[in-house]
Amino acid sequence: MTLSKKILVYGVIPVSLSLALIAAYFSGIDWLQQLVSPKIPNMLPDSRREFGLLENLQNAFLMATLITAAIGVKRKPLKAEKVAMALLAAGFLFLLLEEIDYGLHYYELIRGVPWYEAAKTRNIHNVAETTDVMKRTCDVFLALWFVVVPLAFAESRRPLLRYLAPDRFFIITIVAMVLLSTLAHGLKDAGFGGQGTISKNLSEFRELQIYYVFMLYLMDLVFRRRLPDEPPKEA
Repeated sequence: MTLSKKILVYGVIPVSLSLALIAAYFSGIDWLQQLVSPKIPNMLPDSRREFGLLENLQNAFLMATLITAAIGVKRKPLKAEKVAMALLAAGFLFLLLEEIDYGLHYYELIRGVPWYEAAKTRNIHNVAETTDVMKRTCDVFLALWFVVVPLAFAESRRPLLRYLAPDRFFIITIVAMVLLSTLAHGLKDAGFGGQGTISKNLSEFRELQIYYVFMLYLMDLVFRRRLPDEPPKEA
């Protein structure tokens, strides 16, 4: 991939997308805010936002990552790679189901279930302190895998480490994610955003970047990389 394409893929696209969504949500223009995270009468706030552009882009990235992992099961020639891709596919399927609350909000919208009768427990990651634990764990993983590992092992003499080490341009994406998350919280603290449906869940902007990173990394692994001992692909 050329330098200009890397700047586009790792920097311009994720930053522009997140900035557009942040600008729309904090613009003070009601229809733009609702495009990002709508207000739907008689639904819980946590369910309303599931129908917005922000949440559905997250779902799209997770779906693309899941499909990529499934393709990797077929595309990768080594058994260990196939097993790894199958495990990743299962993991991203779980994440996708968690993100869509296992379809509960679709069911409640179609059936017209009022907010006071809606299910209280909707997924695993929002139960008790699970969310905070997962966020902290994810932060450590992102810092280690997409910042430290590329710097330490991208030029390693060991083929497996070179194969697995993320591209160093991911550092741009991770730094941008932190800055954009800070921007979103700063705008909220300054009084923008009003009573939007994600005012207490601004981490959704950060999650969008995280899922983009996962998608991009797996696509790189499946479609562009190969181990030296992989047998050549048939013509």
